[in-house]
Amino acid sequence: MSVLERDLVFMHICYVADASSVHVHRWASFFLDEGHQVSIITDVSGDIPGAEVYNVGDLLPSVRIPGISAGLQIMAKVRHIRRIIRVIQPDIVHGHYATNYGFLAALSGFQPLFQTVHGSDVLVDASGSWEQRWFVRYALQKAVRITVVADHMAERVSAMGIPTERLLVHQYGVDTERFSPPVESSVRGQYRIVSTRMFEWKYNVGELVHAASFVIARVPRAEFVLAGDGTDRDQIEGLVAASGVGASISLVGRQSHGDIPDLLRSAAVYVSTSVTDGTSLSLLEAMACGAFPVVTDIPGNRSWVVDGENGFLFPTGNPEVLSDRIAMALEDQDLRANVVARNLEMVRTRGEYRSSMKIIEAEYERVLR
Repeated sequence: MSVLERDLVFMHICYVADASSVHVHRWASFFLDEGHQVSIITDVSGDIPGAEVYNVGDLLPSVRIPGISAGLQIMAKVRHIRRIIRVIQPDIVHGHYATNYGFLAALSGFQPLFQTVHGSDVLVDASGSWEQRWFVRYALQKAVRITVVADHMAERVSAMGIPTERLLVHQYGVDTERFSPPVESSVRGQYRIVSTRMFEWKYNVGELVHAASFVIARVPRAEFVLAGDGTDRDQIEGLVAASGVGASISLVGRQSHGDIPDLLRSAAVYVSTSVTDGTSLSLLEAMACGAFPVVTDIPGNRSWVVDGENGFLFPTGNPEVLSDRIAMALEDQDLRANVVARNLEMVRTRGEYRSSMKIIEAEYERVLR
């Protein structure tokens, strides 16, 4: 039965996406809670209660030939995806991250097709190899709607020749009932600095480790909590060991999304050293929890942080400036306290989870009319 026959009460939404991604979990959970049917086609393990997850897995042939094998895998995955879509008959297919899942969703041939770009797909991959550029452009050209989280990403998409009427600037959103300042001020460590970014090249967490010794020389009670993991973990561990202040740096690993609010509530300062971002959900979560943001001076962060007013911006690749901004924030408790209410209200107004997802629900219905 089509969505039109159901009077737009319920929809069947099929995401082609990373089933292990917290972003995908949050999208799927919202629509499941609203009574819609959700299916997810993926190639990684992931359990999303209430959703039907179809794992097309690693379909590379046993004998692998560089270049040819990758093409064969794409063809095999597309055949499986098309077969699944024919069986489940969704109302909408929605790809997440244009370079891979979005590209596969476009090759399914299904319409209406939505795409969500997450940041690096249009800010990095779309300027990379010709294959990556072609994958991203093809994925976006086939979509009737493309959601982006920031204006600078919309500009990149438009520069690919995508009509602006297909674009929707939309935040993933923060659940401000869960992410909020601590009730008791004693929960917050007055000298604690937290990063929740992954240990991957684009998040550049090593720069924070380099800055730590400068901060501790000025604020000896400073303590750093790095809550991430990834391909650069060995490098980060080596930098911590060589820093001379390793006792003040805790590598606690990637935390579950359910544990992140308490971690951020315990922080006086939140730091992001990312060299590229759309709108960072981690930043919005930290702002909602009342941690003072010290983040890189890149377009995605400038949309939320005004330097010296509700946080600090610092240039990438400059740990001395980063350390100075962290120390300034730690030394000025009034400065930190004065931004808590402002930042929480900003997130509630511009990036609240349910309000943001309601916009997507309305857009789905508009396209299906």
